[in-house]
Amino acid sequence: MSQMKLFDRIKIGNITLRNRIAMAPMGCKTDPDGGFDDRSIEYFGLRAKGGTGLIITGLNMVCTEYETRAANVLEGFHHVNRLSLLVDKCHQYGAKVLVQIGPGLGRVGYSDPENPPYSASAVPCKNFPDLMCKPFEKEQIEHLVKCMGRGAMLAKNAGADGVEIHAYGGYIFDQFMTPIWNKRTDEYGGDLKGRMKFLLDSIEEVKKVCGSNFLCVVKFTADHCLPEVEGMRTLDEGIEIAKILDSIGGIDAIHVDTGCYERYNLQVSTVYEKPGFQMYAAKAVKDVVHVPVIGHGKLNDPAVAEKAVEDGCIDIVALGHQMLADPEWVHKVQEGRIADIKFCCGCNECLLGAVRGRFKPCAMNPISGNEIDYPEIPVNGDKKMLVVGGGPGGMAAAIEAAGKGIHVELWEKEEVLGGNLRAAGAPSFKHDVAKALSYLEHALYTSGTMVRLNKPADAQEIIDGNYDYVVIATGSRPFIPPISGVNNPIVVTANDALTGPAMKGKVVVIGGGLVGCEAAVHASQSADQVAIVEMLDDILVTADHLFNNDQALRRLVADSNIEVHCSSKVTAISDDGVTFEQNGKTEFLSADHIIVASGFRPNNELEDLLWGKVKDLRMIGDAVAPRKIITAVSEGYHYARLAN
Repeated sequence: MSQMKLFDRIKIGNITLRNRIAMAPMGCKTDPDGGFDDRSIEYFGLRAKGGTGLIITGLNMVCTEYETRAANVLEGFHHVNRLSLLVDKCHQYGAKVLVQIGPGLGRVGYSDPENPPYSASAVPCKNFPDLMCKPFEKEQIEHLVKCMGRGAMLAKNAGADGVEIHAYGGYIFDQFMTPIWNKRTDEYGGDLKGRMKFLLDSIEEVKKVCGSNFLCVVKFTADHCLPEVEGMRTLDEGIEIAKILDSIGGIDAIHVDTGCYERYNLQVSTVYEKPGFQMYAAKAVKDVVHVPVIGHGKLNDPAVAEKAVEDGCIDIVALGHQMLADPEWVHKVQEGRIADIKFCCGCNECLLGAVRGRFKPCAMNPISGNEIDYPEIPVNGDKKMLVVGGGPGGMAAAIEAAGKGIHVELWEKEEVLGGNLRAAGAPSFKHDVAKALSYLEHALYTSGTMVRLNKPADAQEIIDGNYDYVVIATGSRPFIPPISGVNNPIVVTANDALTGPAMKGKVVVIGGGLVGCEAAVHASQSADQVAIVEMLDDILVTADHLFNNDQALRRLVADSNIEVHCSSKVTAISDDGVTFEQNGKTEFLSADHIIVASGFRPNNELEDLLWGKVKDLRMIGDAVAPRKIITAVSEGYHYARLAN
């Protein structure tokens, strides 16, 4: 039995958790009326089955009168039965359940240009800055307070252990508590207690309706992380809010958050943040309150999570995206199987997918949230599979196929596995990707797959092998643009720059997309001067990622003092730099090293050589077209899952 503090029991209010690990609140897909659907119920149940002590659902809106539903809804008796099934499934595995409730999203909601959302005051809508929000009338606020009590009672009827009040992240309660969004002069504005009145009244209503034995937890933002913007919350005010919440006597725990939509990468973390980056705020709150503190922020490394508890930063570790990647994180840590953990790679494809209307897809766990839709198909008879290429897609296909009992060979032409993922995880600020790659390598080598490194593909040998399944996962190669002098010895590809020796002197990066910007930041850690030359009007225009990833990487570029030249076309490369045209003028940048980051092209030559000559052929990942980790892993996994 593990002696880690993570696995100590802990009491919140009148309930005892079996460990100090919670599933952080994240939204999920719903039935058309906003209730929990079958997929969500199974999804939460599996995280409870994996050993999690406390399950916190994503937001359940207690009222839909003032904004279009953008989350789960808990405002009617008809929502109780499905929520009760979710709670029962989690309880059966030994987990406790908090249902997160709140009045809605307000100014950050999914409004349209013609219908302003409600907020504390007439402030700009986040998505449409020219659209001014409608201030809630006093009677509407009082109605929402009653709805909060009703929502909590419905959660209690469903058998939940308590509720967590959604008062963070720039959403409605937080809009009331924050001067930049609350310009009111009535009792709901003014000083801090006035701005907190809506929240405090709601807490009082929840306790009045549900009683003292029903848990009431508040999640709030202690620091908006924008000290340069007047009216945004700093940690000093966050500490005062925590003191007020602690003093009223009805709160059983406080869940601490940081950031806001304007600094979303410090609210919902990206690959670029450091482990435990929110602990400074959690510790500041814990030092002034008497109730347990829940905290999160890249705590998925067990050592980091344990230290956060040992150091007195938090009492309960909340894991969000890590729970999507691996529902069995708790059991694996408790059993000492750290290498078996599917670590979140920090890509935020889960949120990007959700924004686009999907469940929360996961790059590391292709069935996350769709467990009931994607059962494993059994194999009929003795089958053989060849996987050509040891990048993420090839490894995912081999791991799944071998796990089903298929005899798998994997050929990799290089002396190491990983493909382009190895370069992607090489920078010091991409440790999440490096950990994800380590997991894939470990899982591959323990799967029973025959791995052959330094093994280039030969079409005739593949045909003669008589494989039942052939997976072409040969990835992509860097595109070298036809620039005069591009073969100069001082020129390297971005992949070689990311995996090669540290660069000194002056560095010029040709291309300001995702790879180019990361290569520039990486080079800046050792070089004296770094510049990006980009043809388009801005950097990261072609990057298909969530806006928090964009925020974080742009900050890294700015903080690294990287010189950026947009609307610029490189016309020539010489021994000492690059010549480029910008706004009709010819410019020159001296350089000791030049990095080409002009995109990738698929390695797809094998397809024509094998088409119609093997039993079952599938192209996956970058071999089809340069795309993302999530695409490669998903295509490899599902091809193997369906193989029969």
